[in-house]
Amino acid sequence: MRNLTLNFAPLSLEGETSVQVGSQPYDAERLADLRNEFRTTHVFRRDGNLVLDVPIAASATPLGNVTQEVDLAKERKLWPGLMQATLLRNFAGQRDIYSDHPVTVIGSIKKGLIQHPSLPTWMQRRTSLQFEARTIFSSRDGATTGLIVETRTRNLILGNCAQLLDAGVVLLGKWVQIERPANDPRLMPRRKLIGRVRSISGDVLELDDHEEGFESIKASDAYLESRAETFDSCVMSILGPNGAGAVSVAERAAEEQNSGPGRKRQIEEALNYLRTTANLEAIPGVRFLIGEQLESGVKGFPQQDYLKKPVLVFDPAGNKTDDYAERGLIKHGPYDQRTHTPKKLRIVVICEARSEGQVDAFVAKFLDGMPNVLTGKNRTARYGDGFISRFRFEKPSVSYFTANGPSAASYLAASRAALEEARDANFKWDLALVQVEESFKELQPENNPYYATKSQFLKQGVPVQSVRIETMATPEQQLVFAMNHLSLATYAKLGGIPWLLAAQQRVAHELVIGLGSHTASASRIGSRQRYVGITTVFSSDGSYLLSDKTSAVPYDEYPEALFETVRRSITKVRTDDNWRSTDKVRLVFHVFKPLKDTEAEAIKRAVEHQGLSDVTFAFVHIAQDHPFVVFDNTQEGIGYGNVKKGVLGPSRGLHLKLGDFESLIVFSGASELKQASDGMPRPCLLKLHRLSTFSDMTYLARQAYEFAGNSWRMLAPEPFPITIRYSDLIAERLAGLGAVSGWDPDAIQFGQIGKTLWFL
Repeated sequence: MRNLTLNFAPLSLEGETSVQVGSQPYDAERLADLRNEFRTTHVFRRDGNLVLDVPIAASATPLGNVTQEVDLAKERKLWPGLMQATLLRNFAGQRDIYSDHPVTVIGSIKKGLIQHPSLPTWMQRRTSLQFEARTIFSSRDGATTGLIVETRTRNLILGNCAQLLDAGVVLLGKWVQIERPANDPRLMPRRKLIGRVRSISGDVLELDDHEEGFESIKASDAYLESRAETFDSCVMSILGPNGAGAVSVAERAAEEQNSGPGRKRQIEEALNYLRTTANLEAIPGVRFLIGEQLESGVKGFPQQDYLKKPVLVFDPAGNKTDDYAERGLIKHGPYDQRTHTPKKLRIVVICEARSEGQVDAFVAKFLDGMPNVLTGKNRTARYGDGFISRFRFEKPSVSYFTANGPSAASYLAASRAALEEARDANFKWDLALVQVEESFKELQPENNPYYATKSQFLKQGVPVQSVRIETMATPEQQLVFAMNHLSLATYAKLGGIPWLLAAQQRVAHELVIGLGSHTASASRIGSRQRYVGITTVFSSDGSYLLSDKTSAVPYDEYPEALFETVRRSITKVRTDDNWRSTDKVRLVFHVFKPLKDTEAEAIKRAVEHQGLSDVTFAFVHIAQDHPFVVFDNTQEGIGYGNVKKGVLGPSRGLHLKLGDFESLIVFSGASELKQASDGMPRPCLLKLHRLSTFSDMTYLARQAYEFAGNSWRMLAPEPFPITIRYSDLIAERLAGLGAVSGWDPDAIQFGQIGKTLWFL
């Protein structure tokens, strides 16, 4: 086993731990009032239908109408609240406190990551530390409660919009906020988004897409939101020619802080400060003791193992297998090579006229391969076979239609010309290859040639594969890797099955269903938000079965919309596969956010409508945002020279079981980082919802890991399972297409193209 460190330091208590605790019936409004009024004298915790209160000040007594004596050493459920209060008391007046749950403090301005003598002090990029007490479980050692410390980088634009205008910053089109005092005076003021700057009249900002009552606001009362791109543009405006250099230096400083060694150093320094300097009194006479961060092999460290790479199957008989997708495809060909049609493709290429020669040369390499380009120590032709040979096609028919410029209108005209030719000659294009530019990403979807072209072809049921002109121009030694990914995604969009997972079917039917969503409105103001739920359905062998989406609904109507979509999806699969009512069925849901009880109940109702008598559920929240970090102390970094990527980063496949309902999995590890500046690879946290009726967390973790390695979008593993990744891609594409004039969403919902992986 590797020498691992978890950013989790066990807690213990020292002193006389008996204390009088009050209790009273739970009421949400009453609990909020209690916390607001007695924040410095008591700690409160909801415990089922009760509210418990613990006096933390010397003169304080219990507030509840019922009092009992408890031993804090045994009541670990009270520790997180006590630690939160202890940290707030220690940091108040010493550091800027950004949040109280989890407790988040901002680092010293003197150690800020962006420094320039001409930059106002109210423009800051600083590190922050996040503290949170949690309990993890080990099958060998039981429960361990500890303090998790995590680091972040935060941009702070503390000056108001009047100061920004005086400094020469352009505010038009930018989003602004108002500032209000926090409920707890020890915290930094809180901000609320109110609208986007439409125009400026004197010292007044006129807003559009605004919160009710905020048609305009004085510049001195408004604050610019501090997203990274907004922050950087402000620095550029203020510093002029020196801005790019200052931003570059700040980025390098942030990269160093976010690297494995930098992150680990900050965590150790924070813990040492708390141990040696802070007064960690939990209640009078009782203080917290903070141990060393958990390391593998010591008491309390979670059960660990390394999940095996998924075995991929390249033929229906299951005889042709490999655990390396590229090697398996080259050696065996795709899973459905004998049945996939058509074999002779009609391909249309849409490109700018000025780039036609370059595009033509690229298409030839894509189709026929690059056998003379050798890479690696073994000098291997990584794309020697080409798309035609690898996926067992015949030589295709290729036609070019050129756009007279890089505009949506020009691309639209070329697309329509291609579709008209197909209509007149009574045939259908099998594939559209579209040349785009990196700069297109900066355009709004309605003006983006990529979305204009995609919308035209998808409406006619033609899959679209785009390629950036910048990719075409990369050196051939790097281009072969892009070709590998491109060819795989193209085959999948054509309805092909490159491979399947060698899944051991343990039940009659098992579906793995991804639940994602996106906002259907361009508005960022909460009252106008409408949500579209995205459902992707897979069989347990990784076969993509279908996707579906809800209608655009307000968030409070989302559970009912979700119910209808899940019901429709399961009905479709059940009909297609001829399920019997007595068949054993397992449904595993991968969810992008914590699932509410109402949503879990809606899904259960959707299945009950099927009349199935033997169904189990697992609702798994795959959380990317969590405080856990794992360091591999044996990982010295990958690469050559002094600059190495992934130093101290964990390896792909690491699985730490935090208990019966939580696991950490590294879907993308140190080896999968593209470059050293990518920082520290992080695990994902899998959390099993309490209403799940199938609760084998080890099985669910292994399955999620297999689904992260089963992407048909790229040969490299995805950073999280395709159930979630595909939902994200669908949401992104639908949002872009929805902005294009004349787009028909029914093309996806009801057309044949919607049954393919059109969104890859």
